[in-house]
Amino acid sequence: MLRPGDGGVPGDLELSGDLIHSDPDFETPAMYDLVVIGGGSGGLHLATLAARVGAKVALIDKRPPGEKGWLAAWLPSKGLVQAARLVRQIRGAGEFGIHVEPPRVDLAAVLNRLRSVSQASAADRSDEALAARGIDVFHGTAAFEAYDTVLLNGTGRIEGQRFVIATGSRPAPPQIPGLSEAGSLDDASLWSLTQVPESLTVIGAGPIGMEFAQVFARLGSKVTVLTDEDRVLPREDPEISGHVACMLTGEGITIKQRAAIEKIEQRGDQKVCIYNDGDTGERAEVSSAEILCASARLANVEHLNLEAVGVHADPEHGIEVNELLQTHAVRVFAIGDVLQRHQYTHAAEAEAEVAFQNAVLRRRRKIDYTSLPWATFLDPEVATVGSAEAQAKADDLEHHVFRVNYADIDSARIDGRPEGFAKVVASPSGKILGATILGVQASLVLQQLVLAMDAGLGLGELAETTQIYPTYGQVIRELAGQFQATRQRGFMATALRFFYGFQPRTAAVDGASSRTPDAPHGSADDASAASHSTGPAHGHGH
Repeated sequence: MLRPGDGGVPGDLELSGDLIHSDPDFETPAMYDLVVIGGGSGGLHLATLAARVGAKVALIDKRPPGEKGWLAAWLPSKGLVQAARLVRQIRGAGEFGIHVEPPRVDLAAVLNRLRSVSQASAADRSDEALAARGIDVFHGTAAFEAYDTVLLNGTGRIEGQRFVIATGSRPAPPQIPGLSEAGSLDDASLWSLTQVPESLTVIGAGPIGMEFAQVFARLGSKVTVLTDEDRVLPREDPEISGHVACMLTGEGITIKQRAAIEKIEQRGDQKVCIYNDGDTGERAEVSSAEILCASARLANVEHLNLEAVGVHADPEHGIEVNELLQTHAVRVFAIGDVLQRHQYTHAAEAEAEVAFQNAVLRRRRKIDYTSLPWATFLDPEVATVGSAEAQAKADDLEHHVFRVNYADIDSARIDGRPEGFAKVVASPSGKILGATILGVQASLVLQQLVLAMDAGLGLGELAETTQIYPTYGQVIRELAGQFQATRQRGFMATALRFFYGFQPRTAAVDGASSRTPDAPHGSADDASAASHSTGPAHGHGH
């Protein structure tokens, strides 16, 4: 057992070249090659990768056998989004000449279906399925006793050569006077509802808050969103935030930004949020049957006894790691929500692959979030990757911004979903720096740009890709076509005139013909460029 002060600990591991080396004297055959603490998506993915190459793997899950908490929350939440999407489609069927009765929502039946979906998805993550892959599963609470040992439920010892902490995070109710007395829901506890609340106040305007605000509004609740931020979805491009706020307001949702909640009171069967309205400076209040808190999360780091091995962590900031996802204890790594970086399942799985390289194969691979995409599953969706336009300006990068409106895409016209737009930030050579899309199938459309970024491809290569018609792949075709138009100026334009006598026959900038969202044709917005360039040498122009 290795304790602080023992020779070679924690300095028995050093980085040299491409491999991570350690002293074999501290490794015994009885040890597991890898011990994963946490049975969420990242931990399961990592354990599977390690077992696949023949490593001896232990997975410690604090939940009882058969319970998969991440499936019980994240997967059904997207199913609830789908149910709300269907409600909208039914209500809008008349636009297509299809006349139906107004939908009636049976929330208990909706949630029962989602539980069935979760159970089906959990089948291949059961203890039996994991054991079949060569993974030893333990249930209970893990706490470090030494650098190579954890205690299970305070008694049993599990020894390992490497440990990866993947214990996730949990909802953190805001510290508002009266909230605990009045009671509230979060993204984990709302599944106990048996009927749609008549009214709902959502505290927080991040992805979770906005998704559930739209869901419950469509299911029949009167929804109010309170946020102390200046805009909804504050991580997104400001233009996206503005359009989302207008879109949800149009669906009957009340959004109060810059709202500082002072206290919450229970008045009969109503829960009253009393807040200071940042727009008017006046005190205001909103009452509702339920309150949903979606403002913050805390990392699950308590009870791990991390101080015993010198790991720096706290619930608010998560576990501190380097670019290798390695903690201050060189044998211990961490991935997923417990890092408090990117609260997405696919981010945890990407981190798991890096931890697999470093902790199991002992290679030296750094985590890179440059092309990590994310999506907010509103209807229509918001999907983003890389640097936004504002970031490119802040970094003083010479760049082009290419833009396409969904109103100009035939698939959107066919589907009756013209709202939204796509915007790509690229270097003059066509390298994709970032992109953001608001529109139907945004998350799928964005994946083409994510793949291009990962493969080192630019808009020029995407312009040579044939997109099936009519699909939302036309968004990519139009964006790449705008980039190609910028290449047909200067020398190229001179060559075309010299060899063929061709002359420009349109005044449209960069050959683009898009317009700003929701602007009527023939408006001043139609005359503005759908593509513009900025940079340190020539400023910002349309």
